[in-house]
Amino acid sequence: MPSNPRVCHAVQEDLSAAADAEEQLLPSVELDRHLAVCASCQGFRDGLEAVTRRVRVGVADEVPDLTASVLVALADDRAVSRDRRTLELRWLVALAGAVQLVLAVPALVGMVGPDLHLGRDLAALQLALGVGFLVAAWQPSRTPGLVPVAVVVALVAVVTGSLDVLSGAATLTGELTHLAEIVGVAALIALRRRIPSGPLPLRAGAEPV
Repeated sequence: MPSNPRVCHAVQEDLSAAADAEEQLLPSVELDRHLAVCASCQGFRDGLEAVTRRVRVGVADEVPDLTASVLVALADDRAVSRDRRTLELRWLVALAGAVQLVLAVPALVGMVGPDLHLGRDLAALQLALGVGFLVAAWQPSRTPGLVPVAVVVALVAVVTGSLDVLSGAATLTGELTHLAEIVGVAALIALRRRIPSGPLPLRAGAEPV
């Protein structure tokens, strides 16, 4: 039985619509009846199904593995953040050291305290602590040796200062000068935690940090 071109065209339009998930115009019963007797539309349907199947199961383009690059980038970001934090701590320790040196000057020249000799002894302690802070800021590898001394000095200063304030022998405002010691020691301890234990490895020809 010869196929009707108009009917074949309508059937093929419906098959294309079904492949594109669009609405079909012909009833499924009529569509199946025509496909059962029309070789041309059967071939069109088979070809359409083959194309659709190849498109759906086609091999995807190969995507390069970026895992290593991403991990390296993350490590670099962490290193930059760590180095920035270390630099901030070094500046804070240096600032605390500079404050200690400034506070020691009046006692050295006899501008504060009734006892000149005692004042100079205390100023010498402040100078030593200030120089220690500056050295640790300049060369963080020396931080571990300074931490115990700085902690003892700051702890004794805080305890004795608190007792003097409670007893009325000193004012709270006057004891605020020890704040630089406390901040410096806290920054020093934080900096110490970022320094590897033991001697730092040196590359050939490299200068100590």
